[in-house]
Amino acid sequence: MSKLLKALLLICVTVFMGCKQTLVISDVDYSQPIESVLETDENGTVNDVRTGLSFNILPLQYAETQDSSSVTTEEVRMIRGNEGYYYITSPGYQNVYVMAPEKSTLKLKNKILIKEGGISKPAFNQRNPYVQLLNRETGENYALTEKGIQKPDSNENTEEEAS
Repeated sequence: MSKLLKALLLICVTVFMGCKQTLVISDVDYSQPIESVLETDENGTVNDVRTGLSFNILPLQYAETQDSSSVTTEEVRMIRGNEGYYYITSPGYQNVYVMAPEKSTLKLKNKILIKEGGISKPAFNQRNPYVQLLNRETGENYALTEKGIQKPDSNENTEEEAS
């Protein structure tokens, strides 16, 4: 009987130890205060030494131009918003790509149409809770979230939002 009691006690202790609460840290702000301006290599790879992120731009280039036979995207502009999504664009791109980090991938969360014909001199700024996209040529700016372009002083998305 003693062996049965010990075995039952061992099982109970093992089960209770397996039910420990997971450590969770709340209210994490993932934002980068400054955008990364990255140059592509001959294969289309960009490497951000500061954040350690490296990826190939050709899938985004193809989404913009329907051509990935050669690398035509020379510069990539990227910033990470406070919710953890990467906002990526390039001079001449008409969209901002909102990418969610996943295991060994960046997955498209949203493609936001900014301007037909693209922006020749884009720049990102962190303006919590938004990411600001600035057209350095015209001074136009856009408040972005992962859902799209936000109206000034509003939490509603504009009709310019794309999915």
